[in-house]
Amino acid sequence: MARQDASRSDRHAAGPRARGAAQEPAAGRDAVAGVRDPPAVRRLGLPDGRELSVRVWPGQGRPLVLLHGLLDEAAGWDELARSTIRPVIAIDLPGFGASDQPSQPLLSAYATDVVAAIRELGVLWFTLVGHSLGGGVAAHVAEMLPDRVSSLVLLAPAGFGPNPIAKAASAPGVRMVIGPGLAVVLSNPLLFAGMYATAISHLRPPSPGMMARMSAQAHRVGRGAQAATAALATAAVSEDALFRRRVRYDGPVCALWGEHDRLVPPQQAAGVRHAFPQARVSVWARMGHHPQHERAADLAALVESCCQDLERSARPGHRPEEISARRRRRLHP
Repeated sequence: MARQDASRSDRHAAGPRARGAAQEPAAGRDAVAGVRDPPAVRRLGLPDGRELSVRVWPGQGRPLVLLHGLLDEAAGWDELARSTIRPVIAIDLPGFGASDQPSQPLLSAYATDVVAAIRELGVLWFTLVGHSLGGGVAAHVAEMLPDRVSSLVLLAPAGFGPNPIAKAASAPGVRMVIGPGLAVVLSNPLLFAGMYATAISHLRPPSPGMMARMSAQAHRVGRGAQAATAALATAAVSEDALFRRRVRYDGPVCALWGEHDRLVPPQQAAGVRHAFPQARVSVWARMGHHPQHERAADLAALVESCCQDLERSARPGHRPEEISARRRRRLHP
């Protein structure tokens, strides 16, 4: 009964004061918002010769590693990156942005590539943030690197329940027209704005920057979208699906949904709680599937709060390397 009551209060929360969300403004956010230097763009080689593209902002404190959602790219995190003083690494997932295609249409394969990039960059202790497709990938990354991921932030994460949209999009006849269909929608400002406001956000139009990004990738995103929808469809029916087991990561987990999310409905929070019993879940009112655009300032506060939760506990005996060692012992006795 206690969990039912908590879930009900989460569902009607109006913003970052919901359970598991930020209680205070992000430290330093107002001072740095919009004034950071442009990111360095790097291409990182993978063991099989493919490459991933990453955007890197220097900063102070524990880094943020950001994984975007379907049809997006690392540049979609620019507003969040400008709202923090922390170092930020935003990765173009395989098949999106300037990254090469995935080796296999599996969430675990995307995660393996992300892990290789993180190791190549030498990032040892970081907060991992994943949105939608990137949320499912992030869960796998946390399981692969439990001693490096200090905390995990999941934004409407895919892979934690049935996905009828991905299943339909992966049907043979539909899969063949995804590329041409996306090219038509993403290159037409009116079509994309209508789709975004009705199916992705909650009645909020896309920003000019988003429109420009979508138009620029309209004719090259089809193959990546085909692979990603196939990965999500497979994840929903796999016997080893995230929502069917306990994920081997015991660090802090914050999860966020919009109450009007039509793509990954808030009911899939139950799958997150099954995979991560320690997860704190918030459902924000008047929001759809895209918090980076719909509630950017509140999202920055939420991410900073999740970072500070661990930092407040970093007293003697709770330094990052000591926490990592204890996690390794628990997960690999």
